[in-house]
Amino acid sequence: MAATSTTETWDAAWTATERARKGKPTDNIFDSYPTLEAFKKSGLEVSDGGKEFQVNLMYAKNSGEWFDGYDTLNTDAVDGITSAFFPVRYVAVPITISFTEEQENKGSQRVFNLLRSKTDQSMLTIRDVINAAIFGAQSGKSMLGLQDIVADSPTTGTVGGINRASNSWWRNTSNSSAATFTSQTVTNVFDGVDRFLDVWDAVSEGNDTPTHIFTTAAIQRAYREALSSAGYARAELSGASSQQFAAVGGTGNSVPFYGAPVIADQDCSSSHAYFVNMKYLKIKLLKGVNFSKTPFKEGPNQLAKVAFLVVGLQLTSDNCRRQGVATAITGA
Repeated sequence: MAATSTTETWDAAWTATERARKGKPTDNIFDSYPTLEAFKKSGLEVSDGGKEFQVNLMYAKNSGEWFDGYDTLNTDAVDGITSAFFPVRYVAVPITISFTEEQENKGSQRVFNLLRSKTDQSMLTIRDVINAAIFGAQSGKSMLGLQDIVADSPTTGTVGGINRASNSWWRNTSNSSAATFTSQTVTNVFDGVDRFLDVWDAVSEGNDTPTHIFTTAAIQRAYREALSSAGYARAELSGASSQQFAAVGGTGNSVPFYGAPVIADQDCSSSHAYFVNMKYLKIKLLKGVNFSKTPFKEGPNQLAKVAFLVVGLQLTSDNCRRQGVATAITGA
């Protein structure tokens, strides 16, 4: 029987380390940031392999008609179904073990501890990379971000292979009117709250409303303070309905607006608040490349072993009309 190589030994040790860890790699990564956690709960899907994620879209409704007896019914075909195609993007983060680290960590417990630290480091790194990409814009080989799908200027550009310039139904809402949570143009209503309402109403249809609002820490704090300031703690305040101010308070890193948590994220662009409906906004993960580890291999001209934590993913949407952004809100 062939002797077990040191790389195989480290692969086996990594497997044992992950078995001892509570939760899957996806849990450990997506529970770390409030935005990633929100996607894990409502907007995370694992899809089969391929170069692209295909997302079916309905941009127009069919027709219906009342009839009786032997009335002739309309059988004309109606357009309104198409597909968007989002390319799979890959992120890889190395897990490296040097010769000296290997010598200094002999014994199963030391190997276990070293690999756990190295894996934690890689998971933190890949978490940061993905979270930053969510709030960014596609560049090079990175995935799409909110700046692409919920764009400041939604009348131009291509998303999912569909040109927004010629397809108005594929555009998100963008509101660039300046607002703060200290000025009041409408009596007893801060301009920031009024701007929230403008975007909320624009992207809502009946009970189909935003599920989350992602913004900066400064805007979230200003909104929270506006709610708890004199007068805003009372829903019966003149000129403001109880629904306008929703539930006052909230826990953790969020405070609600119409029941949707207003979540602060360090990677959100300044002055922005994204109103997203995760019924139509998903992070798709590629099956089989879902935070997987490659085998350890010896590096050329180095006394070291390296493996990679790899994920294939993309931010996708099947209804951009239900997404919106306010681009000029300040916390002061």
